Amino acid sequence: MKLQFKVFIISISIFLLIGCGDGSSSSDSKKELCSERISITKNNQVNNLAECKNLKLSVDMNGNNKSLYLLLTNEDKSNSNNIMITHNLKKIKNLKSINYISDNRVNILYAPKYVQEFNSNIIDLLKKDNNQKKSKKFVITKRLNKSEGDKKTFYLDKYSSGPKTDAILRKVVSNVSTEFGNKTLNIWVSDDAFGYGCAKKKCVTQDMVDTLADHFLKDGDDNDIYDWDTNIFGEEWGAKANKKNNKFIDETNEITILLTDIDNDDSPSGGTMGYFWAKDNLKQLYLSGSNEEIMFYADSVMYANEDNGDFWQKEMYSTLAHEFQHMIHFYQKAVLLDAVDDTWINEMLSETTEDLVATKIKHTGPRGVSYTDGSAGSSGNTKGRYPEFNKVGINRSLTQWQGDTADYSKVSSFGTFLTRNYGGAKVLHDIVYNNKEHEDAVMYGVHKYAGAEDKTFSDLLQEWGVAVILSDKDNLQDLPTYNTGDFTYDTYKNSTYKLGSINFFNYDPKPDIKTSSGSVEPESNYYYKIGDNLTGIIDINITLDSSTKATLIAK
Repeated sequence: MKLQFKVFIISISIFLLIGCGDGSSSSDSKKELCSERISITKNNQVNNLAECKNLKLSVDMNGNNKSLYLLLTNEDKSNSNNIMITHNLKKIKNLKSINYISDNRVNILYAPKYVQEFNSNIIDLLKKDNNQKKSKKFVITKRLNKSEGDKKTFYLDKYSSGPKTDAILRKVVSNVSTEFGNKTLNIWVSDDAFGYGCAKKKCVTQDMVDTLADHFLKDGDDNDIYDWDTNIFGEEWGAKANKKNNKFIDETNEITILLTDIDNDDSPSGGTMGYFWAKDNLKQLYLSGSNEEIMFYADSVMYANEDNGDFWQKEMYSTLAHEFQHMIHFYQKAVLLDAVDDTWINEMLSETTEDLVATKIKHTGPRGVSYTDGSAGSSGNTKGRYPEFNKVGINRSLTQWQGDTADYSKVSSFGTFLTRNYGGAKVLHDIVYNNKEHEDAVMYGVHKYAGAEDKTFSDLLQEWGVAVILSDKDNLQDLPTYNTGDFTYDTYKNSTYKLGSINFFNYDPKPDIKTSSGSVEPESNYYYKIGDNLTGIIDINITLDSSTKATLIAK
């Protein structure tokens, strides 16, 4: 099925003009009191509601038996807003809680907070230091050809006095032809993590090293993680970096993977799976803990865990695709464009990259659905990112980052919404290739999509929420969607990515949709259920703060 993206058109409400004029007031000048009457005439109907602080809403079900939802979207960047909702139904009891069964992926984290902060702040630090020390000359480190069996001590901290690990080069894949010239992959393994009887609970074998290398870089076109990521985001490093700032290492065609027990926790089934740390892009003369490599850190214990078949191996391939986006992002956006995206945007791009490559690495990915199944899968699914989204992430501010698994789940949900509605892999590319920051970077990418030139970030938040509620419906027309019932195909440049359907109501737990009034976090959605199988006239009173807008959804 060819991927077709549609611009979201929200039905405009029919206003009963009592106190709210034409309903077009801006959020900072909402009417105090107004009334609106809506007639439900479609199978899946979405209505923007009048912008006023106290809305009396009358919904005529027209003999239809449907479920009614309210979506409350807070446009404010920093403040939570309270909402109050009452209606003429009997009070709805809170939905029965469901036992939450943790899946492996729920326990997976990526870069520690100190790594994320370093990657986000390094450019500002370098700019400041460069202005003070422009005349200082730096020694050019001579880069030697590497051979399997070489030994090296890797620094695991910013400073050479911190933790370190001794490793041996176990695999060299040399001079593979790519769009950006010949590339070489070096895989190192910490001494305490390699071979049967190693010091860890799970030990890396040479076969595992060979397989990892084969997934990341090998001869041929469009057949490895290197090709699939660079096809969207571009090259990972180049000569322009050192020319912009001589504290960066010189151009290199090598990429390094270090398999080591991250955090020394010896955990085979949870913790930090891997990360990219930009400290290693610097010369040691500037930062003593730099390894002077374009490199990833990958957890050896989890990668070596074969208790669940090949789950952890495939999860590592997915992690490398995730972290490779960070590596490329750092060079293309931070170094070359002098702009740094918020952590939530950078992580969203990486999470969504995992979704795009899931079928290519033959993994369940964020959807937690078989790579051969383009449908939204079966009910009761506890796999992937979205059980955690339904449980916690769904009600969080999209733009505020705490760094736990719920945050990864929410940005994954938002990113997969963007690719399924605003141009596939291209929208991810366009979000990176601009010098804008914060929400403006996202909007730059979205505005490149035909018909979306006038969208606002608030529009996206609202559409995202509508898509979540309607994700149990497939083949929607002119409405935001996650679910076509099958794969959709997104051809971008030299590769075709398969996007599977998503139905958030298929996961256990189901989405945490509220049945009582509450608080809407900054730049987030609040999901409220009025009732199921409703008919007749439903009267609803809604009290909102000035920056919160309401959407009625009938399905």
